[in-house]
Amino acid sequence: MSKMFEPIKIGNLELKNRFIMAPMENGMAGLGTGDCTDRIIAFFQERAKHDVSMIMPGSIGVSPEGRGLPTQLSLYEERHVAEHKRLVDGIHAAGAKAGAQIYHAGRQASEAITGCTPLAPSAMPCSLLGNHPEEITLEQMEEIKQKFIKATRWSIEAGYDLVEVHFAHGYLLHSFMSTHSNFRTDEYGGSFENRIRYPMEVLEACIKEANGEVPIQIRVSVDEYVADGMHYDEVEQVCILAEKAGVSSISLSAGCYDAVDYAIQPMYVPQGFILPYAKQLVKKVNVPVIVAARLNNAKMIENIFDEGMADIVAIGRGLIADPAIIEKIQNKDYDNIRYCIACNQGCIDRVLGGMPAHCMVNPVAGEEATRQLKPKTSDKTISVIGAGPAGMQAALTLSQRGYDVTLYGNMDGKMSAVATAPEKDTFNLFKNYLKNQIAKANIQVIDKMITPEDTLDTDVVIIATGSNPIIPNIEGVNNDNVVIAEDVLNGKEVAGNVVVIGAGLVGTETCKYLGNKGIQCTLVEMKDSIADGIGATFVGHMFDKLAEYNVKVMTSATVNKITDEGVIVNDALIPCDSVVLACGYKANNALQDTFSKDHEVYVIGDAKQARRILDATEEAYLIANEI
Repeated sequence: MSKMFEPIKIGNLELKNRFIMAPMENGMAGLGTGDCTDRIIAFFQERAKHDVSMIMPGSIGVSPEGRGLPTQLSLYEERHVAEHKRLVDGIHAAGAKAGAQIYHAGRQASEAITGCTPLAPSAMPCSLLGNHPEEITLEQMEEIKQKFIKATRWSIEAGYDLVEVHFAHGYLLHSFMSTHSNFRTDEYGGSFENRIRYPMEVLEACIKEANGEVPIQIRVSVDEYVADGMHYDEVEQVCILAEKAGVSSISLSAGCYDAVDYAIQPMYVPQGFILPYAKQLVKKVNVPVIVAARLNNAKMIENIFDEGMADIVAIGRGLIADPAIIEKIQNKDYDNIRYCIACNQGCIDRVLGGMPAHCMVNPVAGEEATRQLKPKTSDKTISVIGAGPAGMQAALTLSQRGYDVTLYGNMDGKMSAVATAPEKDTFNLFKNYLKNQIAKANIQVIDKMITPEDTLDTDVVIIATGSNPIIPNIEGVNNDNVVIAEDVLNGKEVAGNVVVIGAGLVGTETCKYLGNKGIQCTLVEMKDSIADGIGATFVGHMFDKLAEYNVKVMTSATVNKITDEGVIVNDALIPCDSVVLACGYKANNALQDTFSKDHEVYVIGDAKQARRILDATEEAYLIANEI
C-alpha cells in the first residue's frame, strides 16, 4: 500500500491516511450569523464518508469585525459552540476527524459585510475590497488575542480534533508578518522579529490554552506573491519558530487578497506550484508538513509521497468536484475521477457573491441535502439532442437513473473551442470525463445533428442544442474579412491586424488567443468597461495579459461600419485585415416547436438561455432528475 494510505500522527491525533480536506470558504453557514446549517453538514458528510481523514470546514471568525464573508462560520459567542458541535458530530459520524481553522480577516474584512471598521496592523486598504481599515491599537490587539484563546477553548468544547491558527492569505496575523501590509513603528513593526511578534504571541497563547488536549497547527502562505510582501526565506523562519513554540503540524498555501489568484488558484496557475517550497520545508522541520494549492492530478499526488515532498496532502476544490477522489486514487480508478478544472465559477465566485458553493462539474455540490438521484418512474425512452455539456450531463443523469437514452450530436463541440484559449485547457478534463462516463453507461451516441425534417421514435425529447453567435446589425458584417470568434478559437486562421468587436469573456479570451500568436488586436466594446462577468480570481490576470499583448482597448465605442479597409468606430476608421465578432450568444431552440407536437419536450442549457457551463450542467441535472 502506498504511504499516502498509511496512518499518520499530528501530535496526539492519529489520521487514518494522508489526505485532508483543505479549509476553503463554502458560503453555507447562516447568513450574517455564522450558524451551522443542514446544508453545510450534508456537504461535509458527503466528503467524510469517502475516506477523507480530516475535514477543515473553512475559516472560522473569532470576532465580529474579523469576518470576511456574510456566510462564514463564527466562533466568537458561546452560543456558537453548540452549532459547531452539531457540525463536528456530523463529520465524525461520517468517518472523518474535524479541524477548526480560527482566524481574523484583518484588512481583508469589509465594512459592507460586518458593519464594523476593519482592523489591520496599518491603515492600508485591501485592493480587492476597496475598504477602509484603521490601525489596530495595542488594547485591541490584546482583545483579539483573548478572542483567539476563547475560540481555541470553544473549538475543543465543540469536539474539534485539531485547531489551526491562520497565518496565511493576508489575514490579520499574516498581515502583521508582511512588509506589504505592516508599516508600524512600534515593537510590532519594522524588523522581522517585530513583525512576527504579535502572530507568535497569539499562537503561543492558543497552544497554552489547548494544553495538549488537541494539536495546534498553523496555515501559512509560502510566498505572498506581491513584490514587497513576505517570501519563502522569512516563511521558513516562521515555521521553525512555530515548531519550537509547540505546533504539531504546518499547512502550506500561498498568496493574499492582493494576489488572490495565488490563494485560490485559477486554471492558469500551474498545478502543484508550491511543491518545491514544501520539499524544502520538510527538511527543516520535524512536524508533518501539509501541502495544498491546486493538486487535482492523481499521479502528481502520488508523486508527492513517492518523492517525500510533503507528509499530508490537502485537497479543497478537488473534493467539491469529486467527493470520492481519494477512494478513486486508492483504487487507481483514474478514468472515473471528476477533476476540478479550476474555473472558480461555482465555488469562489459564488461564495464571494454571498451564495453557497456549487460546481460546474458536479451539479450536486452544495446541495447534498436536497439533490439525491431518483430512480426512474416510467419506461419512457428519451432522446437528447445536442452533445455539449448540458446534453451530456442530462444523458448521463438519466442513464444513472435507469432510463434508456439516445444522445445525438458531437461530444467535442463548443467545449473544445472553450479549451483552445490559452490557459483554458483544463476544460478538456470535464469534457473527457463526461465522454468516458457516457461510454461506460448504457447510452447510445449518434454523431448527427437532428434537423426539423428528422423524426424520432422516442417518448421524451430533451433539446440541448446550445446557442448561436449573435451577428450584429452592422453594415458590412457579411464581408469576407469578418469571422466569428468561436471559429477563430476552433482554428480558423486570421492574420495581420485584427479588430475584435465585443469585450466580454469570449472577446477578451480571443484577444489572448490571438495575442499569444503574435497578432495585434484592437478590442472594441460599446459599454464603458470590459470583461464583465469575469470572476475576481481571473479578471486581474486577464487585464495583465491584454497589456502584455499590447491589445488596444476602446470602450463606449459605436461600430458604424465594416469595410475592406477596416472598422469605422465612432466615425473614425481603424485599419485592420480581419474583424472578429464576439457579440454574445442567443439561444438555439429552433427544434422546440418541431418536436412539441408529438413528444414530451424539455429545453435545457444554452438552448433555453445563453449562459455559462455552470448553469447548463446544473439545469441539465435538475430536469433530468425529474423526468
